[in-house]
Amino acid sequence: MATAKDVYDREYKKANYDNILVRVKKGKKEEYQQVADDFGFGQAEMFRLAIEEFIANHTGEVMIPAQMAARSADKLSAEQKRLLAEFSKLPADAQKSLMKFLKTINGTSKTSGECKSNTTRT
Repeated sequence: MATAKDVYDREYKKANYDNILVRVKKGKKEEYQQVADDFGFGQAEMFRLAIEEFIANHTGEVMIPAQMAARSADKLSAEQKRLLAEFSKLPADAQKSLMKFLKTINGTSKTSGECKSNTTRT
């Protein structure tokens, strides 16, 4: 039998959130979970951020890495935190230009192995 907290949580989620079902090929779920773990996110949060980043990249808005790193701030090194703080001080057009430049030198798609090697865990 559901507890009062379970009922409250279910009702709260029903009133405040929409559900989106994502289907992927067999075996991809584990790959995506590993990538999400590497960045300190759950899969749902990673998918939400990916959608927001896609929208930002196709509408001219800037997706600030600090927003993406906020949930995993405890896993960032002092140097990474310092760089994110400096990045956030830049004007929006400079942030956008820098992100585009980094994507060109980094490539636009990453495998889970590349993500793992580019992520520093503390």
